[in-house]
Amino acid sequence: MELLKLVALQLITPLKLSLILLVLSLILQAISKQRIATFTKRVALFWVLLWSQPYASDVLLHFVEYKPEPRNEQALQKPDYILILACYYSTQGYVPEISRWAECSLQRNVEGVRLHNKSQAPIIITGGNFLHDSSINYSEVAHDFFTSMNIDKNNLITTNEGTNTHEEILSATQYLENKNIWVVSSATHIYRLKRELAGITASTTFFAVDYHSKGSLEPYLTLPSQSALENARVAMYELMARVKFTLNY
Repeated sequence: MELLKLVALQLITPLKLSLILLVLSLILQAISKQRIATFTKRVALFWVLLWSQPYASDVLLHFVEYKPEPRNEQALQKPDYILILACYYSTQGYVPEISRWAECSLQRNVEGVRLHNKSQAPIIITGGNFLHDSSINYSEVAHDFFTSMNIDKNNLITTNEGTNTHEEILSATQYLENKNIWVVSSATHIYRLKRELAGITASTTFFAVDYHSKGSLEPYLTLPSQSALENARVAMYELMARVKFTLNY
């Protein structure tokens, strides 16, 4: 299963898939499969050129990123808890602490601080030992981040568990059942969270961060962009995660 996951992660990266196809075309050419080799090479070039266009990745992201919904009166009430899902924290190298946090983690954490200052509701931190250094627990380093932002430790709850979304929700279920919850996560993540939390909370209000698209479908053309390739990878990863979620749950 882990090998299959690794292969899938490589294939959803447009640049890596294009390189694999180019290598395959060279092999086909070497064994005199000229027509198939030419077709494979063209597909590889088309794939990388397509997803290097920011508009192409914007269109893909448009269908996976969460669109904010109007807040009703219940949603605006003080929550019982604020749930902040884990993203990533680097344990490699010798860099300042703030540089270890992935952009998605920083946005989630800062939004969590902002919402806590507004509501004074306790923060639930999820995430276990899924980092490169498996001895380091995500919940614990996130706890340190929030205390460094002057959040009282009495307002922080860590589950210390969860290597994926489903496991994180399970680890926090005892706090979520029949409660009014504010949830902070990336915009591409909300679709699965809504389904994971259905039937658990009394009410759920989502605060999406870490948007990658412009939020508009108005066509435009620019020079190829590395960031567009990364945005396409993010969207494809989420689509793959949704398929897996549908099959498993």
